[in-house]
Amino acid sequence: MKTVLITGVSAAGKSALARWLVEHGHQAVSLDGYLGLCDWVDDHGRGVPWPTDPDRSWLTRHRWVWRREVLDAVIAAAADSGAQVLFLCGRADNAAELADRFDAVIGLFVDSPTMTARLDEPSRSNPYGRMGDSRRFVLDNLDDDQRVLSGWVDAIIDARAPLPEVGEDVLSAAALELLRANG
Repeated sequence: MKTVLITGVSAAGKSALARWLVEHGHQAVSLDGYLGLCDWVDDHGRGVPWPTDPDRSWLTRHRWVWRREVLDAVIAAAADSGAQVLFLCGRADNAAELADRFDAVIGLFVDSPTMTARLDEPSRSNPYGRMGDSRRFVLDNLDDDQRVLSGWVDAIIDARAPLPEVGEDVLSAAALELLRANG
């Protein structure tokens, strides 16, 4: 089985893309919603509760991480199900450290107006970007975060486009990157 990580900043469309992929017959998991996988941690890697109203100081002292063993279990379960390709959609501060688990990594990139509009979308279930200083934090860090991502992703997709177009672009990029990886 091949694994494709689809990552990007907050409001890049990762969860929406996971739903779109499933609706179009692909195996995909939205990692932010996967029970036990994600956690806020302090400088020592200890899990900490998410405050109701996080300020900039709290946000700079904590990281959103994936638990290695849970991510490995997600991948193993998909392999056991007979999936050919598993799309994992999400972002964590330690994602690059876990890059050996992915056959391809695709980055969804957006601009500030797109991010702002998506953060304001009433149907958005993720509160990050709407609570406390998190909105200003993600907007202020957008360019730097995408610059860091561009240093380790295999392909970059313009995620400002309508979801079906982004989905088709992701499928094309994934196919190309998986060919290269096997090549």
